[in-house]
Amino acid sequence: MIEYFAAGATDKKRLGVELEHFIVDKITGKAIPYAGKNGIRSVLTKLMEQYPDAVIIPEDDFLGFEVPDFTVTLEPAAQFEISIRPVTSVRAAEEIYLDFLPRINPILSGMGYEMITAGCQPVSRMEELTLIPKKRYAIMNNHFKSTGTGGIEMMRGTSSTQVSIDYSSEEDFSRKIRAAYYYGPILKLLTDNSRSFQGRMLDMNLKRTDIWRRTDPVRCGILPGIFSDNYGFADYADFIGHVPPVFLKHGTDLELTGRSTVEEIFADREMDEELLKHVLSMVFPDVRLKQYLEIRFADSVPLPFVNAYSALIKGLFYSESGLEFAGEEIRRGRLKEEDILISEDDIMRRGWNAAVYNTGCTEQAKRVLETACEGLDSEEKNYLDPFEDVILHGGIGNIPVNASCHFQKENIA
Repeated sequence: MIEYFAAGATDKKRLGVELEHFIVDKITGKAIPYAGKNGIRSVLTKLMEQYPDAVIIPEDDFLGFEVPDFTVTLEPAAQFEISIRPVTSVRAAEEIYLDFLPRINPILSGMGYEMITAGCQPVSRMEELTLIPKKRYAIMNNHFKSTGTGGIEMMRGTSSTQVSIDYSSEEDFSRKIRAAYYYGPILKLLTDNSRSFQGRMLDMNLKRTDIWRRTDPVRCGILPGIFSDNYGFADYADFIGHVPPVFLKHGTDLELTGRSTVEEIFADREMDEELLKHVLSMVFPDVRLKQYLEIRFADSVPLPFVNAYSALIKGLFYSESGLEFAGEEIRRGRLKEEDILISEDDIMRRGWNAAVYNTGCTEQAKRVLETACEGLDSEEKNYLDPFEDVILHGGIGNIPVNASCHFQKENIA
């Protein structure tokens, strides 16, 4: 594993943007299932016809395709994800997404559907939602029944925005993953886009975080020892080693492994690259390592906030100022994993009135934005403007339609 992580080091400084959506009925707001005459499978089929060079991703059924600029896949209950190829600017990712929307929106409109961004399923109840025909998800669904109370909600009722970044060395990886966890509570608050869940208005913040916390604490959340000065590839490999992979994948065949950990299973057998990639995909911490860092804090949000989040990530993690600020704050506060949990718990209860590491959220968020600005050029600084509105109005859902970011209010559930 350590060799694999080291081989991913690069100086390219790219952003990989993934945005998940719920496709729902325009009138009822209920989620559209995968199967059926006008299900999500039909949407995929019609969409793929727009791309002559598209290649189907081999799966148990037609569950996605790829083109040079992006990949389309489905999450467990047919949440619709577009994964944009790694790019070096926010504008490049934005242009790919803006080219994609006019191709899918007429298809959805003609079927009476719309694609919305929200951290949690706003209308449909979890028991109403079926999983797509993918063996992996059926196995995971069964596994999560024994690990907590959030698995069914996570698989069927959550949707996120993820941004991946490169690291240039093990030292750079260490600085970035520690910084990511430091910034995590504020990044979650800035992108909190969960106002309702299963038809009821929420009386808490960070609902998607609450769901993930209740899913499987062994493989989700905060990495053990993340604020250690010398956190490195071996520490992440050790984390992987203590997690049960649940099943192993051999081509199209699946081998159930139960409660045995990766370390136990591979004590006396080889792990080839296919198996290595599989076990890395079977953990879901807030920041995940493959041969890049996948930052998983944000709810699914409308495009102006996707751009703002991407710019924020770029400014914080591809600049010396962003990494040094986090590193100094971690050292000065002698932070531990529980400090993250304390901050998130306070945000869940009090929202923008909460404190993060004993500093008020508004003040802390402004400091984070100012730090990010130092690492961005004049054009990309402007992408951060929607977060100014979030701070001013106390959340995405509170921003007036005529605010400076000019997003469509109806796209925020």
